[in-house]
Amino acid sequence: MASFRHRRDGGLDVVRARHRTSAFVYGNITVLGALVAVDSRAVETGHAAIAVAATAVATFIAHIAADLVSERVRPDHLPGKPREELAEELRDATPIATSGVVPVLLVLLGTLEILPAQPALWIGIAFVVLRLAITGVVTERLSGRDPSATALWGGIVLAAVSAGVAVAKALLTH
Repeated sequence: MASFRHRRDGGLDVVRARHRTSAFVYGNITVLGALVAVDSRAVETGHAAIAVAATAVATFIAHIAADLVSERVRPDHLPGKPREELAEELRDATPIATSGVVPVLLVLLGTLEILPAQPALWIGIAFVVLRLAITGVVTERLSGRDPSATALWGGIVLAAVSAGVAVAKALLTH
């Protein structure tokens, strides 16, 4: 039986684990950047949900395009990449796209007036920061290792740095 601590398959190979971890971090940071760039008025009008969803989807597409181009640089590149490899690349990039799902739903709660707009936005931001904070634990699990306190603290530091980057981006670009 699979659990949070152990993968049923014993873990991904190093390359797959690295790609998925990178996508997880990248997707969450870009979504966090989109969230801190909107305000409660954007939540009320639905523009926040559109901005977050568009950020996640556009980043996913850009990441896949960049990976496909960069794969051509490899000395062992074979034209006409096998479907299995393409499927792996899509799976590895999926955390970028999915990083926006829950935040979009949360800000939609504000749009639909199920929650007040500002708390809906803050809950969305907190959700993404929490995801970033557990990155170390997720990485250990993807690697088939038991999560450690060091991994947990590493994720917490990553969340703090990511929040700082997102806020700096919002302040410098808006």
